[in-house]
Amino acid sequence: MAAPTVAVAVTKATDWHGKREEFDNVYYYSGPAYQAGDANYLRLAEAIVAAEKLCHGSSVEFIRYRIWSAGGTKEQNVTLALVDLDGFGNAGSTPIFRESAAVVEWETDRANVLGRKVYLRKFIRVCSMLSSTPLGVGQGTAPIPATDNGAYLKTYADTVDRIVIPIGAVFNLVTPSGREVRAADNGVVNEYMRSREFRRN
Repeated sequence: MAAPTVAVAVTKATDWHGKREEFDNVYYYSGPAYQAGDANYLRLAEAIVAAEKLCHGSSVEFIRYRIWSAGGTKEQNVTLALVDLDGFGNAGSTPIFRESAAVVEWETDRANVLGRKVYLRKFIRVCSMLSSTPLGVGQGTAPIPATDNGAYLKTYADTVDRIVIPIGAVFNLVTPSGREVRAADNGVVNEYMRSREFRRN
């Protein structure tokens, strides 16, 4: 195990039920501890945003990212940066059901009490896809093509699991409890999309 040192939430928005619906994905990483004035955490978040834009559709607007320290108590973990974003995803403009999500998973170094592998999963609400993507993909009746969107999702999976900042800082994707993914570039894109409801806060 490797205790997470930082967490990043990337918030997006799309039209849903007559209003603008915000949603996010949260990532935990082990890596160097934060130092005052350290820009590595900003570069980490920017790398995640770039990877997410690659696999979200053009109907998904990127709103902000938040970075906070992780691994301590609720009182100890504090916000380190809150940055507004602009721009949209670039993985296509053909609309699909907004609560259809691609599932990307990484095997961790943990097994459950039955000896089965435990996975870290991310649900990616792409919201729109390439025009060449079969209609049934968003309905869960046809598999995600290995080319087109499937290729973008695999690139995303192989980017966010291990991010190396040019000056040498290395951040490894972990679960909130610190379980590491077993190896870099072992992310798997599930063959079919699944339903993932927006949270109602």
